[in-house]
Order: sequence, then C-alpha cells, then structure tokens
Amino acid sequence: MFRRQTATVYTVALALTALTHCKSSDSEPSKTADNASDTSSRESSANPAASNGESKKDESKALDDAQIAAIADAANSAEVEQGKLAQSKASDSRVRTFATMMVDHHGEARRDQQALSVGKQDNADSQRLSDEASTALQSLQQKSGTEFDRAYIQLQCDEHRKVLNTLDEKLLPAAKDPALKAYLEKLKPKVEAHLAQAERLQKELGSSDGKSSQSDDDSTSRRALNR
Repeated sequence: MFRRQTATVYTVALALTALTHCKSSDSEPSKTADNASDTSSRESSANPAASNGESKKDESKALDDAQIAAIADAANSAEVEQGKLAQSKASDSRVRTFATMMVDHHGEARRDQQALSVGKQDNADSQRLSDEASTALQSLQQKSGTEFDRAYIQLQCDEHRKVLNTLDEKLLPAAKDPALKAYLEKLKPKVEAHLAQAERLQKELGSSDGKSSQSDDDSTSRRALNR
C-alpha cells in the first residue's frame, strides 16, 4: 500500500514538473519578442532620423547649383517688385527711400547673378518664394497711406529674415560652383544690412505714429480750452 502511494506521488510530481517546463518554454518566444521590441524602440529613440524612412532623406537632400540660383533669383525679383510698388504708394519719405534702395541693390544683385555661368532650375523652395511674394504684393496693393508703410516695412523685416536663414542653412552650405558661392557670400552682408535698416525704420514709424497721435490730442485739447 505504501509503495503504491509513493509511486502515485512520484508520478504526479513528474507530471507537474513537465507541465511547468512546457509553460516556461512557451513563454520564452514572447520574452524574446518583447526584448526585440524594446531594443528596436531604443534604437528608434536614439536615431529618430532612421525611423522616419526614406522620405525624410529625400526632403533633406542638398540643393544643386541651378536650384540655388533659382531661389536667389526669386528672392531678388520679389524685392524689386515690392520696392517699385512702395516707391509709388508709400506716404512716408523714409519708406520711399528704403524702397528705392531695395530696387537698386536687388536689381544689381540680379544682374550680378545673370553674369554667372550658372543656369536656373525651378524647385519647391523657389516656387514657394515666388508664390509667397506674389500673395504679399497683392495684399500691399490693397493698402494705402500709413497702413501701406507699416505693412511694407513689416514684410521687409519678415522676408529678409527668411532669406538670411535660407542663405545660412541651405544655399551657402550646398553651393558647389566657386563663383556662385562667392556671389552668395557677397549677398549675405547686404541682406543683413537691409534687415537692420528695416527694423530701425519700423521702430521709427511706430514712434512717429505715437508722436502724431499725441500732437492730435494736444491740438484737440487746445481747441477745447479756447471755446
């Protein structure tokens, strides 16, 4: 009797051991898959560019010289067109003087670029610049007086900042032709100077508006006292 009970207990123990071993084996693939997933997640976090796929590589592809030339020409053309409009519509003489400088300097920049032996090829950046400039020009045409002056100078501040960023981040690093690169390096300080002048003029126009309003208030007060 004792032997049969011992044998029975031994058999049950063996069955439990086998069952435990099977469950442990079944869980191993899951653990392996989880570890692989964790490793992949860590690699993705450490290298976000790799997880974005090939499309991200295409977006960051460097521009060639013909595309760079098209972008530079689009920027210069926009400044010339907007400057010509401001020459005829600006009410403040300082704004008209600034507009004349834009026409002269960016017109000269266009002629300098045309003298280079680098053709132009339209691309997403040059087309976007042209489209934005066209929209801005149409908006300016609807304004007049001091409203036009403020809008034009604000546009000049915005556009020259964008051009500077584009020069630093895209055009200068990617330019291969020595003459084109030298042209861009010559253009950059002029754009910086234009931006500084536009920002200074923007402050002056704001001060002038304040003085004009104060002068109007003083005149109104004097007329009220004389009654």
